[in-house]
Amino acid sequence: MKRLTGLLLVVLAVAGVLWADSALSINGAGATFPYPMYSKWFDEYHKKYANLQINYQPIGSGGGIKQVTEGTVDFGGTDGPMNDDQLKAFQDKHGFGILHFPTVLGAAVPTYNIPGVTRL
Repeated sequence: MKRLTGLLLVVLAVAGVLWADSALSINGAGATFPYPMYSKWFDEYHKKYANLQINYQPIGSGGGIKQVTEGTVDFGGTDGPMNDDQLKAFQDKHGFGILHFPTVLGAAVPTYNIPGVTRL
């Protein structure tokens, strides 16, 4: 996980160097879960490379898939990967595929509240 995140940051750093003399805006949308982490990362990156602005709108996983498929954003965030039909439709329409890689992970913890049960 740290390698993939590091790879993403390296790609962004290279983009910052390549466009050092001009402003660049990268737009994304999608899942709300990773938004706090993305917001922090993108803010810190912008402090280092003021000419690069990364905008992310937390509109939900379905919205991220829809907007990246329609080409209205540069990247989309989703809680789960696109299914095979979505991937094929994208590739057929654009001539290239979608690259999936995890960026932020979280845990799901089951809870219970059953009267009289104090231990599972």
